[in-house]
Amino acid sequence: MYSETIMESIGNTPIVRLQKINSHVKSDIYVKLEFLNLGGSHKTRIAFSMIKAAEEKGRLSPNLGKTILAPTGGNTGIGLAIAASILGYKVKLVIPDDYSREKQNILKAYGAEVILSDSSRGNNSHGELATNMYFENPSRYELLDQASDPANPEIHRKTTAIEILNDLKEVKIDYFIGGIGTGGSITGIGEVLKNKYPELKVIGVQPEGCDLPNNVFIHHKIQGLAIGFIPKNLNMDIIDEMISINELEAIDMMKKLTELEGLCVGISSAANIVAGLRVAGRFKEKINIVTLAYDSGSHYLEYF
Repeated sequence: MYSETIMESIGNTPIVRLQKINSHVKSDIYVKLEFLNLGGSHKTRIAFSMIKAAEEKGRLSPNLGKTILAPTGGNTGIGLAIAASILGYKVKLVIPDDYSREKQNILKAYGAEVILSDSSRGNNSHGELATNMYFENPSRYELLDQASDPANPEIHRKTTAIEILNDLKEVKIDYFIGGIGTGGSITGIGEVLKNKYPELKVIGVQPEGCDLPNNVFIHHKIQGLAIGFIPKNLNMDIIDEMISINELEAIDMMKKLTELEGLCVGISSAANIVAGLRVAGRFKEKINIVTLAYDSGSHYLEYF
């Protein structure tokens, strides 16, 4: 497919039906391969969306001289670094110091300045540091916070959810399963799918030991999930159930998906598949489950 600009190439990622990993259940599990987006994840969608929304509000323009500042676990940062280079902005990205070295190096390769936060201070250490930097010099920075920026779930309503419905128009979707980090994808997609299928259930995925609805978080290694607070962008009203996944289950699933399905996905993506198999195991009849593979396992080679 030819795209006139880089931005036009974002989205329209394929959906695949798992073939082997779910052979012990009757249900079909469909996975939208968001790691095939420009920048390697679904976060590139929201990066461009947040910048364009800030421009429309007059807060950002290349001639204003502002630097984009954002807390990120890496994938949004990659999207922001790409968008900033195309649209003519400088960008500083604050990420936890325990996030993968591969992500740090990729961010730098795209031209971003990377600032590491002290992860021992909690799951939102990078958000706190970025906020402090902004308030110390608000005229210098435009703080883009994916956890509260409405452009995050909105782009998923307008694109990701519609793509799912178009590609699976012959399939009645019974469950949508999504990890909860900033709340954007599960909210935007979940709202649209529930509007189409009122009986559809939305399942949120969180690391074992966390209890997101009750604002309980522990330090964990499933990057991108349970970021330390309930994000403003999360619509809790559409969440029918939370499923907790431990990191060893997710890492094991990463390996199995690579070996059995030819899908090399990241740890939070694998956690979604683990949750999907749990749900499928409850039913003797066939149901249809949709989830996302957010990013590639190439960002998490240490786990292999």
